[in-house]
Amino acid sequence: MTNLKQKIIPIFVSLLILIAGGTVSFAEEFDISSPVAILTELESGQVLYEKNADKRWSPASTTKIITVLTALENATLDTEMKASSNAINSVPIDYGIAGIKPGEILTFRDLLNFVLIISANEASNVIGENVVPSGNINDFIDLMNKKADELGLKNTHFTNTYGLDEDNHYTTARDLVIAAREAMRYPIFREIVALTEVPLPDTNLRKKEGWDRWHIESTNRLLKSTSDYYDRVTGIKTGYTGKAGRCLVFSAINNEGLELIGVILGAENNDILFAEAKKLLEYGYINYKIQTLASSGEFFGRYEVADAVDNISVELQTLGTVSHLLPVSPEKLQSEVTVKEVLNTPFSAPVEKGQIMGTKTWFYNGEEIGSVQLIAMNSIEKTIHAKIRDKIDELIENNTIRNIAIIVGIIILLLIILRVILKGASRRRNYYRRNYRL
Repeated sequence: MTNLKQKIIPIFVSLLILIAGGTVSFAEEFDISSPVAILTELESGQVLYEKNADKRWSPASTTKIITVLTALENATLDTEMKASSNAINSVPIDYGIAGIKPGEILTFRDLLNFVLIISANEASNVIGENVVPSGNINDFIDLMNKKADELGLKNTHFTNTYGLDEDNHYTTARDLVIAAREAMRYPIFREIVALTEVPLPDTNLRKKEGWDRWHIESTNRLLKSTSDYYDRVTGIKTGYTGKAGRCLVFSAINNEGLELIGVILGAENNDILFAEAKKLLEYGYINYKIQTLASSGEFFGRYEVADAVDNISVELQTLGTVSHLLPVSPEKLQSEVTVKEVLNTPFSAPVEKGQIMGTKTWFYNGEEIGSVQLIAMNSIEKTIHAKIRDKIDELIENNTIRNIAIIVGIIILLLIILRVILKGASRRRNYYRRNYRL
């Protein structure tokens, strides 16, 4: 038994070392097989991982993110939309559809469900035709491209509403993640992309039981996945064509409220696509977390103050909070996060409590990520001697003493002149008195 323990313990310890080592080195060794990918923090857009993120790619049905985003700005959820024959029949027969019939009337909300949950291509066309006054799908596509320009999508252009492979229909992983971040600001978009199946509607042509039920489940298999590193998947959109390969825009949130969003384009198959999406999310949550670098009220330091009564020092504390998504690795923090402290020295009395005495700023990979003010914790009076000295200096600086001296000099000169004049007049009077006395 003892020998068995002696054999097992070293093996167990070795396994722990390997596991720990794998976690620590995850960031350095991490990669995926898919040709194009990006992972960012949803709120700020901070990039945690990227691979060929600016390479132009056929977006397949991830196109529908911009389709919906454009429509949300031009229609209300209860707007009724009628399907035209052109909207239905212009979709190639081998592209995914919901089975909407020409002349069928659905609400905008119902169509959003079909577009975002089961990726129904004809539903995208129905939305596009009904959003623009002309009813011309090309006018809606123009709006999509205008929206792309507004979002700053530099490598994106659309020629259809649903992702048909065409030469001038392209985007990049970086542009897609920007569009998806914007779309996730809409509560209705966020709500729908998290659903696992379509709530089937009644229409003017059928009851909800009349829909084909074999394709009501979400195409996003990631919604059903679990992980120790994030609480739940929050979306977003799948895509596939022969040219684009398997594509996915995905997001998840952990129990600390950190939401990550990513894109994979061109995966070889669905198994690889969803496995690598999960791998990307776990990479982000293992290697990064929101870290608080400063909070209000933290003691900063004690400093001498010139001309302070009783030589009292001023104590400084922080005002403000700085939090940012940063690497967990201490080594990366040490090399990638820098701090710049600026003090308004030399300090001199008087000092008021709460007075700003400097700033402290943090940088991550050279970019500013936040700053706090450094304020005085105590008030300090100036000595009487310093006050008198300052008053004299002020008078000198303002030429007040010089001006007074000039005025006094002029007065003295006038008095001397007056005295000379009066003395001369007195002599003349005395002269006349002596020489012309009767």
